[in-house]
Amino acid sequence: MSTPADSGYRWQDVLKQYERLSQFKAWLPGSVRGWLDRCEWTLTPGAGQSNLLLLTLRCPERVRLRDPHLIELAEYAQSYWGPLDLSLFSAESPEPVRVLSQTLVDIGRHS
Repeated sequence: MSTPADSGYRWQDVLKQYERLSQFKAWLPGSVRGWLDRCEWTLTPGAGQSNLLLLTLRCPERVRLRDPHLIELAEYAQSYWGPLDLSLFSAESPEPVRVLSQTLVDIGRHS
């Protein structure tokens, strides 16, 4: 019989990840939290470009790089964790759009 310990997961790591995501989400403005509630999202340390933290978002609707929620998420994430890589999935395509948080912050500044 297989046990959770056999699965390769370390439950302490899973719990730490959950706590880290929950603390970050609680730090966000309500409108961004509401937007994130409609998405699936996770963080993967070192999986992004140049070993950056990778934030993967799966959204049920179209993902627009000029979306104010996405820009605000990038700004808060960057100030919370530093620069990160985002992998954005939408209902329209199985392929993600990859973008750096700084690019989204720059888009927000020039809008």
